[in-house]
Amino acid sequence: MNPWLKLFDIPFYICNEERLFQESCDYLEEPVLYTIVFVASDQCSAFSEAGELLEREHILWLPGDTTLRSVFPKKERHTMAEFSIRRYVMQICQYAVDMGLDICLLMDNVKHLNSAIEEIRSAYPYLAIHGMHLEDMGSYETVVNEINSIAPEILILGTHTGDLRQFLENERHKTNARLCICVGELLIEEMSKKKKLFHTITMSRRLKKRLSKYSKKEQDRNERN
Repeated sequence: MNPWLKLFDIPFYICNEERLFQESCDYLEEPVLYTIVFVASDQCSAFSEAGELLEREHILWLPGDTTLRSVFPKKERHTMAEFSIRRYVMQICQYAVDMGLDICLLMDNVKHLNSAIEEIRSAYPYLAIHGMHLEDMGSYETVVNEINSIAPEILILGTHTGDLRQFLENERHKTNARLCICVGELLIEEMSKKKKLFHTITMSRRLKKRLSKYSKKEQDRNERN
């Protein structure tokens, strides 16, 4: 099966949780900066317009929630079944403990930061994890300088779409973290066990409608070519 599938102009990488974890461990052994982006259903519009960012090497775009996965073809949905970002992040934390790696967690605000740090530390008390939040930073330059002063091998970004895209486009290459994992608000949602049934149904309908328009656009484009 081809592990790549373009949807909403985003080149999604299709894999299960265990494969992504194993590949992430391999990335940490390489002298290259890799980035993994989990795209939430309500981020598709923003990232589909990211242009050059979508074509950069060493960035993996993954469907980040069940709502987005629901619009993928059946065989791709089967591959991604039961994917948990929280569980994947926890596996990465375990690997960091085993290998003596540092993790830096950058969140939107102190509340989200404390919530994530507390859960991670309760499972891995000896993990070298450092926390930062954007409310405490005056500029992206300050954020980058702070990250590089910590020099983590792994950077986890739990920020809003606008800040996340800004960081990926202009700041990521300035950091020294070998692996950057972008989880947006998805990690906090899983950790806090938020149930958004109505939101999921509504977003699924919107995505399917948009997918229909996208498919028509692709068909017209192919006919012109």
